[in-house]
Amino acid sequence: MSASLEHHFVAWRRGVGRLAGTLLDTLLPPACAYCGSPGHILCPDCLAAVVWVREPVCELCGRPVVDERLDRGRLCRGRLCRACHDEPPPVGRIRSATHYQDPTRRLVHRLKYEGLFALGHPLGRLMVKAWPSWQWPVDLVLPIPLHKQRLRERGYNQSEFLVSELCRCLAWPTDAEALFRVRPTRPQIGLTAVERRANVYDAFVADPARVAGKRVLLVDDVCTTGSTITAAAIALHEAGVKSVAAYCLCTVAA
Repeated sequence: MSASLEHHFVAWRRGVGRLAGTLLDTLLPPACAYCGSPGHILCPDCLAAVVWVREPVCELCGRPVVDERLDRGRLCRGRLCRACHDEPPPVGRIRSATHYQDPTRRLVHRLKYEGLFALGHPLGRLMVKAWPSWQWPVDLVLPIPLHKQRLRERGYNQSEFLVSELCRCLAWPTDAEALFRVRPTRPQIGLTAVERRANVYDAFVADPARVAGKRVLLVDDVCTTGSTITAAAIALHEAGVKSVAAYCLCTVAA
């Protein structure tokens, strides 16, 4: 099956799943995916418990920083963290909406591994809510793609749900055929930073006809070391983009 047909098949299957979920919600009111209280897939109390990313953050990687005069434990040089000062990433900027802490951490796990894709809407809305703090010009929004083998196994790409909500609310264009993962990779969980970089090296290819000259925003669920985003950004730069930035639902504290 071609990559295009593969994508359309997965999209069709996802659409059927959404329809089934809507029918179930009509017959059985949803329960909060974190605390189990009835009425909302993400209840107001759990929404209020979300830990947002706030300034000051590193200008490049977006992780929270403090001035080195105030805290020697997390050095900051100017507006850059020490890691980005020593080795700037190929991504122009990375920003995240929330910290990878409960309730968001549990909700991401349920979206990603338990098939609870109804969470794509409220989690995407968290990113929409936080965007005014980080916004910059965007021509094209792309989810970090899964390899077709992983996509068949899981049945959906969780980052596509986030992109769908962002694009719907912020009127951004997206293109499912612009960026592909061309080789399977191991799950990044449990790998060191060096292993993560090696794992995703040369794993992506972008279509120059679809991305050249554009300001691309990459979207992913969790940013840990930024290795996956970096590998995708390199492929996009090779395809001639004007710039690459990234926006994630969560960031993991370094």
